[in-house]
Amino acid sequence: MSLPKSFKIHSFLPPGITTIGGKTYVCPGWHEVPCDTTLNEVYERWTQDLPKMENKPTHLINVMVDSSTAGKQYNVTFDGTYWNCECQGFGFRRNCRHIKEIKEQNNIKELI
Repeated sequence: MSLPKSFKIHSFLPPGITTIGGKTYVCPGWHEVPCDTTLNEVYERWTQDLPKMENKPTHLINVMVDSSTAGKQYNVTFDGTYWNCECQGFGFRRNCRHIKEIKEQNNIKELI
């Protein structure tokens, strides 16, 4: 017995076949299929769905911030998703006063 003509699978990940308890399934999705289904048959009916990209913030920041140590500066960046600072405090805590200072100066809320 082969796959019904109406069988289609849409997923981001490539499908696979598994047999559990005497029944055969195509994953992702746990679609029950005939026991003699081949992976080639499944691939012929697979459409790859690309992941949906969320609208990311467009705030891009790259600024040098003065350190509490005279004459020293750190580069603070924000790429729309992640904050980064060159200081040791950021290296340990993943946050620092330099980032806090830039957020306050630019009125940026923590949720960004």
